Formats: sequence, C-alpha cells, structure tokens
Amino acid sequence: MATRSLLTVPLLTTVAAAAVAWSVLGPAAALAFVALALLEIAMAADSSVPMAGIAGRLHSPARRLFLSLGIVAGVLAMRLLLPPAAVAVGDATDPASSVGEAVFEPGSFSAHLAEVRPGLAAFGAAFIWLVFAEYLFNTDRTSRRSWLGRLEARLARVARPRVWSLVTAGAGVALTATLVGADRGWAPGGVLPVVLGGAVGIGAYLGSKQLAAWSLHGRTGTDTASIGVGRGAWRIHVHASTVVFERGLVVFMLFEILDGVYSLSGSGVSGTDGLGAVEQAAVAVAAIGVGAVFLARLTSRLDEAAGLRRLRYLKAGAAYVLGVLSVLLWTSLLLPIPGVVVGWFGSVVIGLALATSLPWRAWWRRARRGLTGRARTARG
Repeated sequence: MATRSLLTVPLLTTVAAAAVAWSVLGPAAALAFVALALLEIAMAADSSVPMAGIAGRLHSPARRLFLSLGIVAGVLAMRLLLPPAAVAVGDATDPASSVGEAVFEPGSFSAHLAEVRPGLAAFGAAFIWLVFAEYLFNTDRTSRRSWLGRLEARLARVARPRVWSLVTAGAGVALTATLVGADRGWAPGGVLPVVLGGAVGIGAYLGSKQLAAWSLHGRTGTDTASIGVGRGAWRIHVHASTVVFERGLVVFMLFEILDGVYSLSGSGVSGTDGLGAVEQAAVAVAAIGVGAVFLARLTSRLDEAAGLRRLRYLKAGAAYVLGVLSVLLWTSLLLPIPGVVVGWFGSVVIGLALATSLPWRAWWRRARRGLTGRARTARG
C-alpha cells in the first residue's frame, strides 16, 4: 500500500467533514476542524510505531480487531472520556455533570481540569515510565541490537528487570514529590496529589499487566500464537484491550496534559474563538476521529510490511519517546513545558531511529560497485 493510498481515507474524511462543517457551522468551524485534523494526523504518525510493535505480538483474530476497531475506539474513549472522569474523581462530582461541563462550559471545565492536573501528570508519568522500562530493562528478555550502545546493552541485561522497573518508577515519584514539596513549602495540597497520582499510576500499570498475564493463561513472554483458540478465544481480546488502554493513555497524556490542547473543546486553535461550546466540541470530536482512523491505518500498514523488523531501531525510538514523555510529565510539575517541545520531540526521536535503521552502508557499497562497473565498461 503506497503512502498515497494510506492517506486516502483520512484525507477524504477530512475534506468531507470540513465541507459539512462549512455548510452547517460556517467557515470558522471548517478551518478549525482542518487545523485540528492535520495536527491529529501528524501526532498519530508517532503513535503508530509502538502500536505496530504490539500488533505484531497478537494472535491473528485479536490483531484484526486491534488494528481496526480497537485502536479507534481506544483512542476516542481515552481522549474524550478520561478528562471528564479525572475531573469527576478529583472534585468528587457526578461524571455526567463533568461531561456536560466539558461540552457546555469549556472554560469552567478547563479550570477544574487544571486543578487535578498535578495528580494526572504524576499518574501518567509513573505509568508511562513503566511501559518504557519494559524496553529499557528488556523485561521480555528478547534478543536485540542496542541502539544507544554499551549502556543500553548493560541495562538490557540487568538481573530482575521488573524490580528495576518498579524501583526506578518509585524513585521518579519520590524525587518529583520532594522537589515539588521544596518548591511549595511542603504544602499538603501540592505534595499529596503527586504522591497519590504516582502510586495510582504504578498500581494501574501492575493491574494492567496482571490482567494481560491472566488473559495469556499465565504464559511468560509475548508469543501469543498458541492462545485465543477454542473456548478461551475471548481472552486474547482482553489482552488486546490492555494494550489499547496503555497506548490510549499515552496519546491522552501527550495531547491533554503537556500542551494543554483541547479536551472536548477546540480552545487554543485559531478559528475556534467565534464558535459556541457545542460547535467546538463537535469540531474536536470529529478531528480526533480522523486522527484515530489514520492511526489505525498507518499501524496496519507497518504491521503488514513488517516495518519494525526491517527497520530494527524504530521500536527503540518509539520506546525512548515514551521515556522522554514520562520525564517531561514529571518536569511539567515544576516547570512549564513549551508546546514546541511537546510537538516535536517525538518526531525527532523517531526520525533519528529511522535514519539509523536505514542500510546506508549497503546502499553505499552498491553505489560504489555500480560506479566501478560503469568505469570499467567505459575503459573497455
């Protein structure tokens, strides 16, 4: 499948939805939708690499479900439902009221979301660090070539990698809580959300892994080819759902927490200021849907082409994107993170991983042989 065909569905959907928005809501809504949709498509390109790595480990029926409905539904659910859920839990309010406030009173909802943001950021940082630590400490003990040299190779061979993962995550929570406490005079309202958020993030990760292990009948490793057969076939779909949760949480944190862009509204994007709350929500939901569809198609393309096997360092790059994201989340509890950093760090890391994966030496040797052959022909 060529790049042109890969982009056909999301681009046609974008054009059609923009035309509908123009005719129903006006040019401001159409322009805002296009801007949001293009941003969603660009950010989906980063997320597709780790998604493809997970898809390659799933049994065939679950892989098809994951690559089609699973990714789209997971991203939509995490992006649209997690912010109101976080506000409802943090403020001890009715979830339905939080959803209504997100749609009809985006300004008030943004203020409430900012109040619970420290706990959310601490939760996401701890959870995402543990996902990254699976690669860093090679918890699956897979054979691989280190991308960053000897230090990475040594970390991949440590004894008890899961213990190291938990220890480093706990150290990150403790260090961040200490720095936040020192910065804010050890006020309980400043330290407690960081500690509780980090603890809940570690607990959620362990719960997700426990559910995944149960769905795999307690097998070790990531080979799922022999499961999901017969009466227990539904278990592999439970495993796939844990993957969707992990990646959906990563995408949510990337968009909603670090750069503060649109929960259920399109505030912050040029052209949305003249729209009502419901119109902004409709534009944002449609743009998120387009990004989710593109993510599913791009992930499927990488899986079909075995891109992660051919480009050996792409998986490493995707893992380090998660590591940097978790560090940025912890840092954002102390310092504001510029949006440009969030918008480009993933693309830079993935680009470096792609560049180092390409067979430059083989291409150079073939080019030299070709030049030598032509020179000999010319002399003859």
